[in-house]
This record gives sequence, C-alpha cells and structure tokens, in this order.
Amino acid sequence: MKTILASVIIFFGFSIFAYSEPVDEMFEVMNMEEQMTGGAEAMLPLVDQMAVQFNLDNKGKEELKDIFRTWFNEDIDKSKIIREIKKVYKDTFTNSEMIKLVEFYQTPVGQKFIQKTPELMKIGAQLGMDEAAVKQPELMARIKPFLERHNIK
Repeated sequence: MKTILASVIIFFGFSIFAYSEPVDEMFEVMNMEEQMTGGAEAMLPLVDQMAVQFNLDNKGKEELKDIFRTWFNEDIDKSKIIREIKKVYKDTFTNSEMIKLVEFYQTPVGQKFIQKTPELMKIGAQLGMDEAAVKQPELMARIKPFLERHNIK
C-alpha cells in the first residue's frame, strides 16, 4: 500500500513539475520544436532564389538547401529561441487564455492546425516572395531616388 501511495505521489509530483506554467504545456501540445523546423523549411524558397542568382543546377540547389538545413539543425540554439518565444507568449496571453489554447490544440481541429501550420507557412512564404518578385520594379523605382540622393551606385 505504501508503495502504491508513494508511486501516486511521485507521479502527481512529476506531473505538476512537467508543466510548471500553462505556456510550457501549450508549447508541448503545439510541438513547438517541430513547428520551428517547419518554419525553417518554409524559408527554403529563399534558397531557390539564391540558386537562380548563383546559376545553380538542381544538384547545386539541393546542396545549398542541405547547407541551410545543417546550419539550422546544428548551429541554431533552438532552446534559446523557445525560451524567448515563451516570454513573448507570456506577455501576449494570460494563463487563462493559454489554458484555452491548450484545450483547443488538443482537439482534432487543433491537432490538424498544428500539423498543417509548417506547410501553410511554406506556402505563405512562397506566395509572399512571388508577389515581392513581381513588384520588384516598383521597389526599385522607390529606392532609386534614395540611392541617387546618397550617391550610392
């Protein structure tokens, strides 16, 4: 009996410490590290643009993407970023709101939202870059007077 009671106390004790704050539970439910990787993948269309500028073939483009992936996976301090993002979430949402978000993310629709977010980010980034490329002449027309005023060639 004492063993069972001790096990229950230990289990609940660890459960309490596992999510010391609602933001911790929310990040766990959201698979935030996976979301970060998806966000990094969403930025790879920038590499496509670099590949065009560097006149790379598909093999070269894929090699450049691998360099970016390795940089992200090996050099970026994801734990630091997550700590900083948690601060932003804590400044943006109350504990009560985060608890409600956790409840949403635990629903089938919430899980689908989490699963699809990296793909949606990638599509959104590509749409934004496509529109920016189309509108680049307008940007250059706006920048030209600035460059001329500052004697930049």
